[in-house]
Amino acid sequence: MSGVTEQDIADAVLRLPALPNIVLELIHALDNKDVDTHTLAQKISYDQTLTAKVLRLANSSFYGMQSKIGSIPHAIAVLGFNSVRSLVLAAAVVDTFANHAGEDLDHAHFWKHAIGTALCSKVIAAHCNANQDQSFIAGLLHNIGRLVLATCSPLRYRDVLQRCAQHNEDLLAAEIHVFGIDHKTAGKAVLEYWKFPAAIVGTLVSGKEESPAQGHAAAIAAVADAIAYALDLSGGQYDRVPSIPVSDWDRLALKESVLLEIFATTETQFEEACAILGATGKA
Repeated sequence: MSGVTEQDIADAVLRLPALPNIVLELIHALDNKDVDTHTLAQKISYDQTLTAKVLRLANSSFYGMQSKIGSIPHAIAVLGFNSVRSLVLAAAVVDTFANHAGEDLDHAHFWKHAIGTALCSKVIAAHCNANQDQSFIAGLLHNIGRLVLATCSPLRYRDVLQRCAQHNEDLLAAEIHVFGIDHKTAGKAVLEYWKFPAAIVGTLVSGKEESPAQGHAAAIAAVADAIAYALDLSGGQYDRVPSIPVSDWDRLALKESVLLEIFATTETQFEEACAILGATGKA
């Protein structure tokens, strides 16, 4: 079976649902320190569905606020623009792809795992003094390439899942066997297409010239991914806990007591976040 080409991946990326314009603006502002937060807050507020989800997240146990946040500008004033932006991106991306995945890549399982990884990434980042909001976004999107591969060829992706089940094969290895590339490479293509900054793209496929910060961010995403699978948050039929390079564990240096705290916090926030973002499988 011949592998997919770069053009195949590019075509599949173009067939993915289009993100709302406000989301693209927020992505492009990730590297902009002079962003006009007032204008962006107004644009977010125009989308009532998006605003409602963001405010539910802002008022959830995710932040544990003592007083109610009633508007996007209020949320930005209390939580900061970067935190609100990460919530908007999460709400919009999950909602945009709600009906995209086919029967071979279950939407609810896919996004429940993504949300679990995002929550876990944020908690790990807090313990490591890393950027919590970027870690949250990177965790949410770490498997986005699976949607690209499933869009490229649903039948081939069914073969990937069957290989995992029948041969107890690692997901990345099965993807390479069937497609010639894995979902990390495909994910890099879609994040670059959406113009995410290198700091987030680099958490998927690390380059030879990666900076210590990029290596640290990639390690957070990899460890959070494995923890989300180990906690069986998504309950997916083909879920397997991936192996984590020793170098990633060494970078983060998480003590057992810290890991137990990370497990507990992730599990506590998980169900509520999934319900708000619409990844329960019931919607």
